[in-house]
Amino acid sequence: EDGPGPDYQKLAFDLANGSKTPWNARILDLLLEDLKERNEKEGWVVRRSDGYYREILEHRYKRLRTIWREGQAKVTAKGTLETGEEVEKRLVAQRDKTLKLVRQATRRRNLKKDETAEDLPTWQWLQRLVKTLGDDGMSSEESDVENDVETVLRVKNMPWRREVERELNIIDHQRVLDDDIF
Repeated sequence: EDGPGPDYQKLAFDLANGSKTPWNARILDLLLEDLKERNEKEGWVVRRSDGYYREILEHRYKRLRTIWREGQAKVTAKGTLETGEEVEKRLVAQRDKTLKLVRQATRRRNLKKDETAEDLPTWQWLQRLVKTLGDDGMSSEESDVENDVETVLRVKNMPWRREVERELNIIDHQRVLDDDIF
């Protein structure tokens, strides 16, 4: 508050604190002004309010802070702080888990397309089913931790979903049997 504030040429957020601190708020103000100038200079077709852009900037800050916090050493079960190696191992495992979920969703969308296959009508039907369900219709049993709040997703077995669970499992397991199907 008493100092010169953030240097526009070397902006650095205070990631240990939220976006509402005077330091971080000033950086967000500078970024908002820069965004507005670029909007005018480049003649963007769509104009948005300052509040709209501020909300986007604050959301991006929160995401940055979450990523930074995930990269910080955590206390282990033994009560000691993680080493750099342990932090890296945890982050790699977390990334692999996320990538596995993305691959599974992609596999469900990119089904078999071999025109000569006898079971092509079945796979086309399964593809329509997956597209109709969309990402929200897929089961998600994973949980995620963001901003020290753990979100636990519970699967609610809908009566209609029980009717297609077998088919969705066929899609997931077919990859193991036939690598070039997807």
